Amino acid sequence: MTQELPKPKGAMSVSDFANWASIGRTTAWKEIRDGHLRAVKVCARTIIRFEDAEVWLATRPQLAVPLNQSPQSTKDSHYAAANP
Repeated sequence: MTQELPKPKGAMSVSDFANWASIGRTTAWKEIRDGHLRAVKVCARTIIRFEDAEVWLATRPQLAVPLNQSPQSTKDSHYAAANP
């Protein structure tokens, strides 16, 4: 159930980036502060270029799922192990 998100024009605010990435604004600011996400200042505004947002997304760690299990069965087996 993935939905195609509209491609922003040029740059977006930190709030717009957080919505685009489906993360909280606090997490977005932490990614900027930690140097994982490039942002630029334009007068008093902090903006994120769309190209930098795509680079950030491409460099996030991928979820490791064993080859013999689907993501759902991994979740279920973890739940079963934690709740006997």
